[in-house]
Amino acid sequence: MIPHWKRKFVILWTGQAASILTSMISQYALIWYLTYLTGSAAVLSVATIAAMLPQGILSLFTGAFADRFDRRIIMMAADGAIGVVSLGLVAAAADGTLTTAPILIALALRSVGSAFHSPCIQAVTPLIAPPEALSRCAGWSQGIQTVSMLLSPAIAAVLYEHVPLSWVIALDTLGAAFAICGVLAARLPVLRAGAAGRKLRLWSDTVEGFRVLRAKRWLWELCLICALFSVAFMPISALYPLMSIEYFAVSTEGAALVETVWSVGMLAGSVILGIWGGTRNKIITMAGSVFLLGTTLVVTGLLPPAAFWVFVALTALMGLSAPFFSSVFMALIQEKVEGEYLGRVLGLSGAIMTLASPLGLAASAVFAEKTGLTLWFLIAGVVTLACGGLIVALPSVRSCDAPSENGTG
Repeated sequence: MIPHWKRKFVILWTGQAASILTSMISQYALIWYLTYLTGSAAVLSVATIAAMLPQGILSLFTGAFADRFDRRIIMMAADGAIGVVSLGLVAAAADGTLTTAPILIALALRSVGSAFHSPCIQAVTPLIAPPEALSRCAGWSQGIQTVSMLLSPAIAAVLYEHVPLSWVIALDTLGAAFAICGVLAARLPVLRAGAAGRKLRLWSDTVEGFRVLRAKRWLWELCLICALFSVAFMPISALYPLMSIEYFAVSTEGAALVETVWSVGMLAGSVILGIWGGTRNKIITMAGSVFLLGTTLVVTGLLPPAAFWVFVALTALMGLSAPFFSSVFMALIQEKVEGEYLGRVLGLSGAIMTLASPLGLAASAVFAEKTGLTLWFLIAGVVTLACGGLIVALPSVRSCDAPSENGTG
């Protein structure tokens, strides 16, 4: 018999899977539409910023809502709002024409909805699953997102060619409805960590969450390490197509193969983590992942142009290693941070990493253009290895999940 909490987790994440898949399909379609409509790299950059920046900034504060109000209601309200935004875009595209402005506004508003939804869905798992299952749950949820990454480009490509754009966008509303049904069907308990009836004090509650984050020295140091890692690694995904086409001189099919191999590697890593759960001391798993990732980046930066298939194999290793850091870090926060502060800590830590990413994207845009793609991979690998070194060298981080520690930092 399946344990009660597992049924709730599966039902909840089945709805989330539908929502993630349809959101990614519609986002691919919108980006392609903007590409054909404008042919402007600047517009695509603005679209990327519109889809990221609101969530990065608002996540500093939205965790306070997750800690003060019922997380079920916030998740359903955020999904509903995203669905309504998509319906508005469908209406704007009904006559067959859609200008740039409504798309950018819709991307920004969806990012706002995600800012409220993300800390809630991340903070739900420790309220329904036992502590020893958190790493496995993080692995399975990462796997669901990775499957969406694998399927959405192909589905979006077929739909974009054969059905009106408004129909593709409407799928996002359908996905949001599935997510809401998943929350309702899971029959989750009241998911409120804070005291019922206590008023929200947005600024003071957020500051309190930041103090908790700073007080847990291991967590604060890990967040800073993750920010440094984001600066180095986030540009890599943007440079993959250029690396494949310009440096290794392969076709767009070869570039697509590299992207697919990355996603397959991530899926394999997520499944392994979902079954295994990682080492008892999560820091060992995280450090091993970072060292493997850094090593593959350094080796990639040293490859000659004829070594494309070695690049493909290394990309698979990068994808395989990624969940053992990101998902295990999520599980570590879920396990070690008190429930009444979890939403705020998740929101703040996520914002730190999200806001660090544009720094790396800006640096790589300038640096890689002048010095070459392979040197950026090499530098990113060295920085990533340094992050792994910091994880094992800093006493508070190294010992935060040791059996004798209570995790309070």
